[in-house]
Amino acid sequence: MARYHVNMASRSPVFRAMLENEMEESRSGIIKIYDVSYDVLRAFVHYMYTAEALLDEQMASDLLVLAEKYEVKNLKAYCEKFLTSKVSNDNAITHYAFAHRHSAKQLLETSLAAIMDNMSTLADREEYKELVEKDPRLVVEIYEAYLNRQVNTAAGKETDSSSRKG
Repeated sequence: MARYHVNMASRSPVFRAMLENEMEESRSGIIKIYDVSYDVLRAFVHYMYTAEALLDEQMASDLLVLAEKYEVKNLKAYCEKFLTSKVSNDNAITHYAFAHRHSAKQLLETSLAAIMDNMSTLADREEYKELVEKDPRLVVEIYEAYLNRQVNTAAGKETDSSSRKG
């Protein structure tokens, strides 16, 4: 196996399987990746060789998808951490849906917290209206989480007031 293939195989069990088993990639020495832009592929390959990535939100999202597909766990975690640090009221709904699709738990939790902190403006957001159309199940999840938080907050207040009376 060529030296550069060793790098690919060491960071990804998917690439390892492609390059070590009797698959087309192991015979030809070529791995074909079609479903990504040149810039994203270039950043992905750069990461595979250097363990470094320069990110903006779009690149982090695109690389997270590739990292998930090819099981490059460190890259996925790095991109998720970056995206989590960028969660705001403006992008929380979009990040929440994205995190759901790509099993990004930390991003999911941070996005949900931002959404719940801004529930009063939720229904006015265009992203919310799109989510209602595309994936109403996620809208139900958001409202369930919000109601659970309200119930827990109310229960905490009752406990505080009853302990002061005693």
